[in-house]
Amino acid sequence: MKNTSKFLVALALVSAMTGCSDDFFDINENPNSLTLESATPNAILAQALKVTADNYGLTLNTYGSWTAGYWGKTGTVNGYNAERTYTYSSTYQQGLWGSVYDNLKDYDNIEKNGAAQGLVYISSIAKIMKALNYQLLVDQYGDIPYSQSLQADATAPVLAPQYDKAEDIYKDLVVKLDEAVAAIKTEQANTAAVAVGPEDIVFGGTMANWIRFANTLKLRMLLRQSFVPSLSGYVQTEMTKLRSADGFVTADVLVQPGYLQTAGKQNPFWNSYRANPAGARIAQSNYQAGTQYVIDQYDKNNDPRVSQLYVLASAGAFSGKYKGVVLGDPNPLPGSTQISRWKDYGGILKGYDAPTPLMLAAESYFLQAEAKSRGFLAGGDAAAKTDYNNGIRTSFVYFYAPAPSRAGTTSNVSANAAADYAKYLAANTTNGLVDWDAATTTTTLGAPASSPTRPVSKLEKIIYQKYLAMNSVTGIEAWNEYRRTAFPKFPASLQSTSPRADKLPVRLLYPQTEISTNFSNIPTDVNQFTSKIFWDVMD
Repeated sequence: MKNTSKFLVALALVSAMTGCSDDFFDINENPNSLTLESATPNAILAQALKVTADNYGLTLNTYGSWTAGYWGKTGTVNGYNAERTYTYSSTYQQGLWGSVYDNLKDYDNIEKNGAAQGLVYISSIAKIMKALNYQLLVDQYGDIPYSQSLQADATAPVLAPQYDKAEDIYKDLVVKLDEAVAAIKTEQANTAAVAVGPEDIVFGGTMANWIRFANTLKLRMLLRQSFVPSLSGYVQTEMTKLRSADGFVTADVLVQPGYLQTAGKQNPFWNSYRANPAGARIAQSNYQAGTQYVIDQYDKNNDPRVSQLYVLASAGAFSGKYKGVVLGDPNPLPGSTQISRWKDYGGILKGYDAPTPLMLAAESYFLQAEAKSRGFLAGGDAAAKTDYNNGIRTSFVYFYAPAPSRAGTTSNVSANAAADYAKYLAANTTNGLVDWDAATTTTTLGAPASSPTRPVSKLEKIIYQKYLAMNSVTGIEAWNEYRRTAFPKFPASLQSTSPRADKLPVRLLYPQTEISTNFSNIPTDVNQFTSKIFWDVMD
């Protein structure tokens, strides 16, 4: 772990004064310049939020999309051995660890300096974002440095922090979210409260939305622990508190620093998987593609979203059809015309200036549907059904919404979202994976009505629809939800080396950077196939 804070100043405050979004991207690494410890919290908030978006929308989304069965390798490139076999090493995805901890140090400085300066709102935002980032680490690594993790520059510095138990960290994160919400609500009664402005590139300083986001993060954390027998009482107690909360997220939580078609300033996903700043397609855009499994979930279930996410193959034996790749196929088809690429300016590849989601409204609604259907939140089956359908509806809204620069073009199909959502429900009234009230589904997608059917639980249909909504956008959450619930039953890589029945891994390994600097504190005997995260109890 990188235990020293990085020197940077994101010129968000300057940007707020001038109205120029370019400065949200600027990083000053001159150690003789202003440091994070002495910078005003407003001056670094935008940069911290943008880094979280980069980590979440690109690094974690990419990793999650491979492990959750959304992506497979095409025949256009070699490599991707770890993704095809799950034989992770201590260097696989190791940059994630340091990047998230650096980001946490940014938020820690914002929180502390904000509190010292009486900036309650900005300090509370930082506390909420710290909870999110620590959860991201726990969900991939389990036990991590927490209580001592950000003390490298303290009066008594801790350069080799101890590891805290993942379960204990989760409980403390819930406390921190409650504290942040309480602080915001108290400050809202203060007529002299200092508002947060455009440096908040998520909600623009609307603190009611930060409260809803914190509540939704807490709901996610509690549901993630809800199948652990020893935590049933704790989860129920905390869920009861949420019954009187001030609502949950109802719109996509998006980070928008003002992405531009300029080097270093494009949407990170677009920049990595579609086009360079000159607008030319990059080679990596053909290296990976949607799997046949995930494409079939749309295509065979009469789901109009398929045409917003993928294009038809235009050459070869599958020309004119939706053709995906097979995860781990040793001889995959090329990734240009013989398979279905992501649609340009569609639901996944929206454009260079598309915002990056931190949480989809669809996830929030599906979380609420599960909590209500399982009796954690009030409302029962009727309220759960409403939330479930809203989850599907808002997925259509997200995938059909264009990037800002495409609003006036033919790729803006947002007006079709509501009608296509209605068509999807109408076409699947007997399909238990789509219709809330349908209790069964056919065993094989696209099978005739006479095919054998199997029962579908409320949980399975919720997670299944959440899986479709998160496709290649918040892929890490789909992977987390699979490990938590064992749904949906997507196929593993054909070249998997996993000894598990599902042939999948269960975690990332601790990075080599941490092994080199903090070896004595790292948990021993960690294996990517057998060392589960504490909430992973369903197989």
